[in-house]
Amino acid sequence: VSFLKTFEDQGKLTFASTWSTFISSLDESQKKDSKFTVSANMSDSDRQLFFADFITELQIAEDEKQRRIFDAERRAEKAQRDAYRQLLRDMAKAGALIPSTRWRGVEHKILSDPIVAPVQAQGREFPREIFEEFIGEWSDVYRDDRAVLNRVLKTPGKEFRFDDSTTIDSFTSMLMDSASPSPELYGEIRRILNSKHMTTSAQLLFDELRAEHEARSDGNKRGNLLNGEESSEDEGEIIEDEE
Repeated sequence: VSFLKTFEDQGKLTFASTWSTFISSLDESQKKDSKFTVSANMSDSDRQLFFADFITELQIAEDEKQRRIFDAERRAEKAQRDAYRQLLRDMAKAGALIPSTRWRGVEHKILSDPIVAPVQAQGREFPREIFEEFIGEWSDVYRDDRAVLNRVLKTPGKEFRFDDSTTIDSFTSMLMDSASPSPELYGEIRRILNSKHMTTSAQLLFDELRAEHEARSDGNKRGNLLNGEESSEDEGEIIEDEE
């Protein structure tokens, strides 16, 4: 074994070596070396068996090394994907993403972040696929939470109306108050409001209701403006008739 170990240390013997290639690489003096012959009673078959056992150990060691390298690479790649998912969560918490966000709308911004480059190196479409998985899961959560929130908003006797004075604090207080008679609903609202990972479903619904309210207000203002212009024109016509 020490004879074989010497060749391994010199890089002349590896897990891929065969008996025939090994023997052919030895010169006459090496074949007469006592470490190789061991004893006059040892046959070539015995030496070959020792060689096979040694190579098997080298193969086992090589397999273990490759497994550890593979595991390390997989762990590193997973850490890179996890960092990217955290980036998406941070963007969602900051309001840069919502459940209806589409990849094409944020692709440039996301791909320009250095956190994403290692993920894209794993697969060109990985950033988009992970994004769509993230948005899909979030959309499912928001759909379910929205149903709960709308149920509370339509509580008999406590119907909610959004106006210019409504704030996120007054909105969440109203949700808690309206849900309080039902332990089940109250628990669901607390769960929704206490989400720490990204923008809460309550905030998302508040933003939607605020946008709808502002759109209605703008529409009413434009309508009033048009009605005012028509009234002025009518008054002008009446004056002309009087003349």
